[in-house]
Amino acid sequence: MKKSIALIVASTLFLQNCKDDCYTVPEPTVFEFVNSSGENLIQNGVLTSSNIVVQQDNGNGNFAGINVEVRDDKKILLKNVGLFDGTRNYNVYLTSDPIRTFNFKISSNQLTGDCDGYEINELTIENIPSSVDNGYYKIVVD
Repeated sequence: MKKSIALIVASTLFLQNCKDDCYTVPEPTVFEFVNSSGENLIQNGVLTSSNIVVQQDNGNGNFAGINVEVRDDKKILLKNVGLFDGTRNYNVYLTSDPIRTFNFKISSNQLTGDCDGYEINELTIENIPSSVDNGYYKIVVD
């Protein structure tokens, strides 16, 4: 009898944890910085990870740094953006000479259903020419 109760409790805990283990992350947010000729500015050495600064605007003059990873294809991956319900604003500073800035905003929502997580509904880039190309954002820096 004790084994049956223990088995039922263990099975219940296992099934309860299945939902906890199901988590969907938003699609990756990837930027490629190019010049007007289409040359990748990381690949040609104009930009490096150390002179790309991304900050989340938390309001009231408060900002949080966003981790930036340069991928093997010389595009940057913005880490942990889109993990919220609502809209957030971001500032990007390219600290090469001359310094350039632009903004973007992300609107995302929490998923409903069997699996937890978030999805990005819209990413809008402001103050700089950009386009969407095969799932990443191409940003023209001149």
